[in-house]
Amino acid sequence: MPPARQASRRIARPNDAKRSARWFVSPETILLALFAVWLVVCVAFYSSNGGGGATTTTAGGDANRLRRPGKRTDTAGVDAEPFPEHYLTFSTACSPSQNWQSFLVFYYAHKVKQPGYVVRIASGCTEPQKEELRKVHEQVISKLSPKFSVHFTPDYAKISGDNYKYYNKPFGLNHWLDNGLKYTERRQELEDAIIMILDPDMILLRPLTYDFTDSNVIIHHSKKGPPAVRKVAHGQPWASLYAFGDGPFRVDLQHVFANHTDSPALKATKEEQANNYPGGPPYMATGRDMYAIVRAWCELVPRVHEVYQHLLGEMYGWSLAAAHLGLPHTLAESFMISAVDIGSGEGWALIDALGDDEICEFSTLKEKEDKLPYVIHYCQNYWLGKWFVGKYRLDSDFLKCDKPLLLEPPKEIGKQFDFYIKPGGDPYGEKVKLHKSSIKREEFMVCQMIKRLNDAATWYKQQTCERGTANLEKSFIFHHSLDPDNNEGGEKKAKW
Repeated sequence: MPPARQASRRIARPNDAKRSARWFVSPETILLALFAVWLVVCVAFYSSNGGGGATTTTAGGDANRLRRPGKRTDTAGVDAEPFPEHYLTFSTACSPSQNWQSFLVFYYAHKVKQPGYVVRIASGCTEPQKEELRKVHEQVISKLSPKFSVHFTPDYAKISGDNYKYYNKPFGLNHWLDNGLKYTERRQELEDAIIMILDPDMILLRPLTYDFTDSNVIIHHSKKGPPAVRKVAHGQPWASLYAFGDGPFRVDLQHVFANHTDSPALKATKEEQANNYPGGPPYMATGRDMYAIVRAWCELVPRVHEVYQHLLGEMYGWSLAAAHLGLPHTLAESFMISAVDIGSGEGWALIDALGDDEICEFSTLKEKEDKLPYVIHYCQNYWLGKWFVGKYRLDSDFLKCDKPLLLEPPKEIGKQFDFYIKPGGDPYGEKVKLHKSSIKREEFMVCQMIKRLNDAATWYKQQTCERGTANLEKSFIFHHSLDPDNNEGGEKKAKW
């Protein structure tokens, strides 16, 4: 029996006074003693529940141990698992095109209420570019959240003698971990945080957090199986499934691991190579795992580049770094959507399941978000009839006050067209037939991207343009005419 309860029983027993005539306890003394016992019990209970400060939760072993900055309370008033700090990062250059892409990342992180910090890691900026970006963050981005920031790094593109711009992803992140986040100095505080890596051409459709317990996320099948606890945890990083399969393990591994001849990566099974390591952004890991992967990534990626000088080389480096550390990933098939005609591995099943009236609906209501993938990766062209959107045809200064917004398509355009006409087609005006399964997906991307670009541009202009000078007319199209049978004027050279 707890000592406090024993004390209360000793004080409360009325027969004690009869057992000794020498004892006399006044009512005031009894009340004072009861108050003291009540105070002791309250303090003991408060302390056993962690007080109000940070706690360490160790239930379920190391895979589920995460130190949190504070506790949440569920709807029943019961303390739930404390929530970890989140850091969403993305790597960019300082080009005008990546400036507007970065703004979209920040804007939609704000729009969907993404928890934690969002950090743009900008590499190779000139001093005037840095000054301009600082100004934009102070005057515009900071209005979205004080937790949104930019971190500047050197340009790492030429570290191996050639010009490989994707070195800036691992080395820029490493620079931020050391000099921005100061991970080694704050290791105890940060090892249990959640760190994510996105690409700059990604738009959040819903908050991305470490906990997928109640999510509709589709987990890629592997022999390892889905995690017992559907959360990012130590030893359990997550990533989006990419279609390169075991490609990283088909490069010259003897060269890549010349300094690590006993690397676990050399012992990975074919099944693990194909189903636990072909991952890409969004990458998600605890601070401890992310720091270790990034360190190994920076060591291995130049050696990968020496034997594989192609697109996705830096992603191969990530996969091999994770395998070297024995950190197989939980790969999600529905983190993102990107290529409408991909066979599998992206979240198109969620889009296919939407009702026809939902495809062109732009909403950030939770009940709508929960039906969607987590991000749009708009690295492709999207088209239906003459409706079109593509990042390479967007004018880099489309956020300027005098630029019009995009004309928005009507609902159910998927019922009007089963083909598309390229803005730069040769010959111009050729109708390219769409596969039946792609029509709904093209409609979703055209509608969602145009409406989301307009929404972000409208907010930006409202912050930066003098009263009455913002052009909010929704009128720009990428053809001279939306009539598929009217091809006068040929290709429209003018960008948005």
